[in-house]
Amino acid sequence: MSDSENSSMWSETNLWKKGMLYIQRAHEADRDSSLYPFWMTLALEFIARAALSKISPVLNADPRQEDNIFYGLGIESSESPKTIPLHTVYSRCVRLVEGFESSHRNFCDFLGIQRNTELHTGGLPFENLKLNEWLKEYYEVVEILCTHLGRDLEDLFGEEEAEAARELLKASAQGLESSVKSTIAAHKRVFEGKGNEEKDALRNEAWVKSHVGDETSTSVSCPACLCENAIKGREIARSRPYYEDDQLFEDVTILSQSYFCNACGLNLPTLAHLQIAGLEPQFTVVSITDLHQHQEFDFYDYEYMNC
Repeated sequence: MSDSENSSMWSETNLWKKGMLYIQRAHEADRDSSLYPFWMTLALEFIARAALSKISPVLNADPRQEDNIFYGLGIESSESPKTIPLHTVYSRCVRLVEGFESSHRNFCDFLGIQRNTELHTGGLPFENLKLNEWLKEYYEVVEILCTHLGRDLEDLFGEEEAEAARELLKASAQGLESSVKSTIAAHKRVFEGKGNEEKDALRNEAWVKSHVGDETSTSVSCPACLCENAIKGREIARSRPYYEDDQLFEDVTILSQSYFCNACGLNLPTLAHLQIAGLEPQFTVVSITDLHQHQEFDFYDYEYMNC
């Protein structure tokens, strides 16, 4: 039965659309907030279920009751249909989705555990989940699922975000780990060998320079000497404008690109270097925007504008 013939809640199209909706909700949240990984995790489940339904919606059916299987076949049932649990979804993806390996299932299970903890306990697992702990692996898994579904990352994230995702995946494959870690350790030793007065002066200089930046930078601690410096990047997304304290703001999502420490001289020139050093691959800055950039003039009468 084709997906167009099957309008059930388990159809590939409906599951994909729900995943897209949750991705959209994630992107409406601040990248630094717990809502971003929360909605992204929920989205992953439905993209994975869509991947199973592309083969057959029956693969989402809990086999312990035959009515569930009938529903997956498009046969209406008086009972509420039940699906297989989340960890089974990912286990089936290992067997049925090309490129989806056991390591990907383990990562998905990790996010699934965070999801269950968030929804069913008093714990708050997404509060301290940093982007560099999950975002690269998330993009990797989603790209595999999208390929299986005959789609690409642009369908989920749009062009800018998809390009950023591919940059992050490419950066992780460059094999710089040993070199970057050695460089960080060397700069740490040199900085720690300086006198206290010199270190304090360098810290102050770095702090001042880190707070004189543009809209595409933010201040973070150096992996070597822990001094504050600006990490730089490029814009990949903007939120809808919002009004607060008599001003109009936008949340701007930045893809990290480079980092230089003004205190110890550590230079991390690419996204690959930043990833290995444990710095965040993306960050959010708040921008004050101009109301007139967003004002629409459709309500003006054409003749009035030209009188």
